[in-house]
Amino acid sequence: MRKPIRVATVLIDTEEDFDWADPTEGTDYATAYLTRIADLQPIFTAHGVVPTYLVTYPILENPDLVRLFARYRDRGEAALGIQLHPWVTPPFEGYGTPAQSFGGNLAPEVEARKLAALGTRFTACFGAAPLVFRAGRYGLSRQTATLIEQAGILIDTSIAPRTSMLDEAGPDYSRIDFSPFWFGARRPILELPLGRAIVGWGGSVGSRLYRALIRSNGAWAPLAGLLARIGCAERITLSPEGNDPRAMIRLVRGLLNRDQSILPLSFHSSSVAPGRNPYVRSRADLHRFYDDLSSILCILSDDFACRFAATTDILALLDQPLDPGCR
Repeated sequence: MRKPIRVATVLIDTEEDFDWADPTEGTDYATAYLTRIADLQPIFTAHGVVPTYLVTYPILENPDLVRLFARYRDRGEAALGIQLHPWVTPPFEGYGTPAQSFGGNLAPEVEARKLAALGTRFTACFGAAPLVFRAGRYGLSRQTATLIEQAGILIDTSIAPRTSMLDEAGPDYSRIDFSPFWFGARRPILELPLGRAIVGWGGSVGSRLYRALIRSNGAWAPLAGLLARIGCAERITLSPEGNDPRAMIRLVRGLLNRDQSILPLSFHSSSVAPGRNPYVRSRADLHRFYDDLSSILCILSDDFACRFAATTDILALLDQPLDPGCR
């Protein structure tokens, strides 16, 4: 697959306010804070960015938010997709452990019913089926690919490269590097992973060493920090959450050097409201978040000559015809 030249896209996990330490059925949640999402739009407009909001089921139950996101979409200011949070998506089956917040840990028929309910609700709200999907907590199952193919999804964003969630009974993507690819049994679907990779002057050797240290059950994990400090190997995410612009520059430069030219920037909607996630706890954090977001958008366009595109437009920018046989 030949890739378009330096295309950046923005994906936002647009979700209910919930206790990140207790993602279980019956947990309290709210959506009123999302009216603050309007604060982001002037930043995106200034940079020519059309973000993709990946909405969860509770967002679709709030008529005011549905109208807000429909207005953004109708004005060409945003694209929309879905994110499956199993613990707040019907039908509810009495799953009461955080491990069951990963879709891959549900019974296959339950995951199928929840995905169907989410897609049906989205279509009822916005008059069109969703084309972009993310599994909440990156919790893919073996059957998710088949389910989203049947649902008409064109782009999946559910892989978190160089990340293991085994300690939470979640998936292990630690052996997967960032690289978009095709999959699908009957038609091609683009996998656009989270923009995360291990970069540094240590190259592939440094990456393997870093991963080994991180997976050492804590005994040698502190040495991974040393590798990062000396620039040998560090795991960076293209996100203003927990990553400063200088780190993101190192990541982008490393990805471009690997001929990876589709660059997805991601963050959570809860970052617009202090105290609702671990990344933005105070008003000072919020100002820093907005500054870092604006900085990396400037850097992507001005320093790296990236073209911003809505996630749903990336397929049209791929200059090779989609081949149902490619994987």
